[in-house]
Order: sequence, then structure tokens, then C-alpha cells
Amino acid sequence: MIGRRLTPKELQEKKHPFLDSDFPGMLDGLLEKGVIQLPELKRVEDVGRTASPKYCRYHRTVSHPLKKYVMLKEHIMRLIEDRMIILDFDDVVKTNHILC
Repeated sequence: MIGRRLTPKELQEKKHPFLDSDFPGMLDGLLEKGVIQLPELKRVEDVGRTASPKYCRYHRTVSHPLKKYVMLKEHIMRLIEDRMIILDFDDVVKTNHILC
């Protein structure tokens, strides 16, 4: 039986096993290893607006901050569940790392 989909509010409130502050580094690691690719650029005029608090490094546009992008977090969780990546909790540095 397939469970129901979470509402956008439930997705926002969902706890993930990584910190929002670790999310940009995780994205960098996944991109570097070729596990994920950035989507096609839709609004070229926003590319340089990285100082905006609503700039999303994944979309490279002003829409929502990366730490609020729950769909990418859910995608990473599916990669973990499918054993495509391993989330390494490093007690010394207190940072999450992606191992492929």
C-alpha cells in the first residue's frame, strides 16, 4: 500500500537527518560527484543576485533560500533510502558529508 503524500506544510515541518546549515555543502558534494545536476536555468536575469535572501543555489534564481527547498531534501532522502548515497555523520566536525 502506498502512503499518502505529505502536504507542503507537512514537508516544511518534516525533520531531516541533516542540518539546514549543512545543506549547501551537501549540494556541492552531490554536484561534484555527478549524483545530481542543476536544472535548466529559467530566469537568466536572477543568476547574479546571490545576495538576495531568497536566492536558491540549486535553481540559481530568486525564489526561496536553499535551506527551505524541501523537494531537494526529499530527493536526497530518496537517494539515501535507495542506497545511492550514504550520509556520514562526522562527530568531530559536526557536519554531514555525502559518500558515494
